[in-house]
Amino acid sequence: MRPEELLQLIRKLVADDPQRRARGADELTDWIRLYTSTDGRILTGVLAIAAACESDAIALEAQLNAIIQLGDLADDDAVSYVRSLESESLPPGLSDYVDDILNG
Repeated sequence: MRPEELLQLIRKLVADDPQRRARGADELTDWIRLYTSTDGRILTGVLAIAAACESDAIALEAQLNAIIQLGDLADDDAVSYVRSLESESLPPGLSDYVDDILNG
């Protein structure tokens, strides 16, 4: 992935609009085969930080799903930001995503 494309994707992931953040996370999963391990670490970090701060349930689900889809490209240290999400305060069904990410 070219640096310009990676930066464009990161901008979507951290956009002010939650619909744009959700779309960015969904688009990310369309290109997983093209990512290098460095791309995967960067994207995992951005997604995990965004998820830890996310207030929109749809965007959060998309972010968590994207981390899961990154699979082996996901960086364990970056994923640790997801630990800050408290299961009892998550929208229904999303605690399973967090559990999958942290306990894989």
